[in-house]
Amino acid sequence: MKNENKGDYKEKPVRQRGKLVRILILIIYLVFVVFLFYILSIIGINPFITILLLFCMSSIVLGSIFRKTKTKTIYSELYPDKKRNKNQRPPRKLELNIETDSEELVQKKLRNVDLNFRYRKSLINKCENCGMMITGYKKKCPTCGKDFELKEVIKKCKTCGMTIPKSIKKCPICGTRTL
Repeated sequence: MKNENKGDYKEKPVRQRGKLVRILILIIYLVFVVFLFYILSIIGINPFITILLLFCMSSIVLGSIFRKTKTKTIYSELYPDKKRNKNQRPPRKLELNIETDSEELVQKKLRNVDLNFRYRKSLINKCENCGMMITGYKKKCPTCGKDFELKEVIKKCKTCGMTIPKSIKKCPICGTRTL
């Protein structure tokens, strides 16, 4: 308890010193403003302009003097000090409990699907008549004029009815072999 009380007593004089320093700076600043107003009025500057000038200058200076010290700057919010925040962070859990029962249940419900299949319609075709390479969206060979039918490129699975490319030997959905 003695250590806690000593800490409390040390904090109060520091706060009072800070208030006294601010009051002294304010008094010195007010004396400076009055002196500056007197000099500007002797020079012959309009008093209204002088008051506006001193008001703007005093708002800047007084704002910086009476600024709250606990507010964080933008830099300190973006890049916090690790030493100060170390005590505030909750302790991390080193070990995580992994439930194997739920994983086994999920694996039993799923079935394996083979995803090694190509496009439904091949992107490049070869004309069987002349051997020219033709893009997949063409319906006719530009050289010999032979028509390409969709049946040559795509076939249907006998069990599930899925349309698959002719080059695939096994249906990716049901897994049956196709001829």
